[in-house]
Amino acid sequence: MNRFSLYPYKIQEAQSQRGIPWNIKQVNAASLWPRSQGDGVVVAVVDSGLELEHPEIAGRVVSPRNFTAAGNSSNLHDEIGHGTHVAGIVAGKNCGVAPEARIMPLKVFGDREVDKNILEAFKFILQYNQNAGEKDRVLVVNCSFGSPLYNPLMAYYIRSLTNSGVAVVVAAGNEGDGTPDTQEIFSYPAYIYEVITTGATNQNGKAAGYSNSFDGIDLAAPGTNIYSAWPGGGYRLLSGTSMAAPHVSGAYALLAALFRKREGRWPSTDEGENILFRHICQVPIDPLLVGRGILDLSWETTRWPLYRVELAAFYQREGAEEMARKAREKGFNVNIAKY
Repeated sequence: MNRFSLYPYKIQEAQSQRGIPWNIKQVNAASLWPRSQGDGVVVAVVDSGLELEHPEIAGRVVSPRNFTAAGNSSNLHDEIGHGTHVAGIVAGKNCGVAPEARIMPLKVFGDREVDKNILEAFKFILQYNQNAGEKDRVLVVNCSFGSPLYNPLMAYYIRSLTNSGVAVVVAAGNEGDGTPDTQEIFSYPAYIYEVITTGATNQNGKAAGYSNSFDGIDLAAPGTNIYSAWPGGGYRLLSGTSMAAPHVSGAYALLAALFRKREGRWPSTDEGENILFRHICQVPIDPLLVGRGILDLSWETTRWPLYRVELAAFYQREGAEEMARKAREKGFNVNIAKY
């Protein structure tokens, strides 16, 4: 019997839209696009498959794999539509947070062995990264699903992923009642410490009533009436923490690509999460609903640099000036401070 389920809350028809969707505007993704649009970062979407030729994603798919018994390993047909919608939020050309990121679609929903399929998908990512070139490594895994039952083997694989440099972003769950007083703690892997757990907000910036509340929420992102890709080349409006999580996965891709431009390497999970958590707008909402606040990709760049580092201290001014010169050659903004 399957214990894991997807986290969509509501599905609505949608007409084609012009311009940037409201949710992408709300997280201020466009403020980073002149500097980073994902730049080929690979995001694994462990979900119900993907319409590979959808115009929002076509040409940016890496190593797709079907782990269900429905067809062969290359059968990514998305009967449910959930995986296509999630991938569109991450990296859709017109509806995504990181429109130049790449998607690794791993189909795990579609038969009665979802638990086993998810474990196989996690194992696949670990093995893939061992053999992939540096530019093609998976950096983020999006998990818009959950279960009321703890799975220790899944927790082991998630820890293995994060220890290997892969961030794991998960949906908080849709069993909320709109109040933080009753905490919905039976939501896995959302309640595992190593993951980045995402709650959902509405267009008005308030916490969505369906979004789970508990002390493991890290941050929140838009989750209600989210416009994104749908099988058949179309679009739908979906609601749920399933839709909130891929905003964070896309944001991580944007920031990881920007980090690599500066440093010449990918960030570790600790570095990546520290930078991500600086891109949060604090709001007067209970942390049990939104964690540290709401994703805001302009928050960091309008208030302080991407990260601040004190290089060293010198007793002689000449030494400080030499260090500052070398840092400026690397593209850093440098001030010399006297203590």
